[in-house]
Amino acid sequence: MSLRVYAIVPAGQPVRGTGLEGERLRVVKGGPIAAVVGESKTRLAASAARVVAYDRLLHHLADQSTAVLPARFGTYVADEAELLFILRTRRLSLHRAVAHVRNRAQMTVRLVIERSGDAATSTRVPGLAPARSGTAYLHARANAAAGAASLAEFAPLRAAVARWVRDERVEHRGRLATVYHLIPRGAAAAYRRALAREMRAHGVPVALSGPWVPYAFSAPDEGAGG
Repeated sequence: MSLRVYAIVPAGQPVRGTGLEGERLRVVKGGPIAAVVGESKTRLAASAARVVAYDRLLHHLADQSTAVLPARFGTYVADEAELLFILRTRRLSLHRAVAHVRNRAQMTVRLVIERSGDAATSTRVPGLAPARSGTAYLHARANAAAGAASLAEFAPLRAAVARWVRDERVEHRGRLATVYHLIPRGAAAAYRRALAREMRAHGVPVALSGPWVPYAFSAPDEGAGG
């Protein structure tokens, strides 16, 4: 019997509901944070129906908690002892990441860009992946900012919603660019209206979805910034 990990939340948040196999959800506390888990007899493979159910479950958790840091689908640990070890050894970065998404949601914008490329790339501004040194951190920040700023097609839309954006991540896959914005939970409707106005004004077709739980911002940031 292993534990399926669904999310990291602030410690002390009550959790109610059942998991993907109908198991009772419970929390395992590790200092100021806690993991939402369910006991699992089998390791479920991803499917379209299960991913939809997983998203529905995480939205249910978000309704109960001020902050939800989603775990990747299919995250398992052998037992509670292993989970506590992870929570304690990564307490600082996980606590920082949970604080970063508190009372915030994710909006996802997809658009087709002019340039092309085969490799998928990702940049995040301003929260970056862990850097091993101050110099590496500064280079990473500069590269990430340049990658996001170079998305010229999105520039007018970004300006229209900038007041609500607390963090941004940009991914390129060929000519498809995806922009993830972390915004206050209550700002989704205003964000949508502002983006729609600029889409019409500038003739930039995009696909907008959200609000989502902050999937794109779930990796803890252990760099110099937060």
